[in-house]
Amino acid sequence: MSSPSTSQLGRLLTEFRAAFLKDLRAYIRYPAWILGDFLSTPLWFFFFALGVTLFTPTTPGAGERGMSYFFFGFLFIVLFSTCVWGVGQSVRNEQEAGTLEQFFLSPSSRTTLILGRWARIFLTDMVIIGYTTLLVYLLGGLNLQLLDPTLFVFALGVYEVSLIGFGLLMAGFTMKLKSFSSISNLIFFGYMILTGALFPITLIPIPVRYISMLIPFTYLNDIMRHAALGTTMILPDVLEYSIGVFASLLMLVVGFVAFNLTEKEARIKGSIATS
Repeated sequence: MSSPSTSQLGRLLTEFRAAFLKDLRAYIRYPAWILGDFLSTPLWFFFFALGVTLFTPTTPGAGERGMSYFFFGFLFIVLFSTCVWGVGQSVRNEQEAGTLEQFFLSPSSRTTLILGRWARIFLTDMVIIGYTTLLVYLLGGLNLQLLDPTLFVFALGVYEVSLIGFGLLMAGFTMKLKSFSSISNLIFFGYMILTGALFPITLIPIPVRYISMLIPFTYLNDIMRHAALGTTMILPDVLEYSIGVFASLLMLVVGFVAFNLTEKEARIKGSIATS
């Protein structure tokens, strides 16, 4: 006889699988959408990579280091977009389509349904990152290396945990504020500038750098880049690892709690489906 906790876990996994397959089937129904995703992302990478190549100092090895640094910034940005335009925008799309109320009246877990969409977008992003990496490698513009694969995979897992929490937080804000574009643009460009995704935070002026040091993604980006390229870390390694793990778990908890509170408030006010 299965315990109640085991039965509930099985139900959540079934709901997650159903939500993932639902979003995957909806995605492959529109070939133009797929073509746009698989063409636009590599194109913007090559566009900005050209700038990196042109303005990198001509000292031996500088171009290769600059391209490797930029490549991992590209990886961070694509993954971050998963929670911003994936999870948050999905709630807004359901609101505008008038289907969000049915979505939330179903007996399944709302969080699980949202995570199903996140999983589909994460899978798509992994494929895009994979073939973009292959293209860059075949063109001879990138000597990809992972100096510490174990640490990199661990940091990537911690990073994804934080993204799930932040994505749920975005979904809650979207449901509450009924707005997405302005919020997402501010957050996305703030992420690129303040977290050292594309350049070391040591280049950020001191007053603004203090803000960067308060953002968990700054440390997660730094740990992954250190694991891949051997770059110098912002803080002593044990301290930075501890901050990264703690901040990631905290963000997950905050995201779940904030989303559930927002949903409860929307149910009381009857404003779930209003646009």
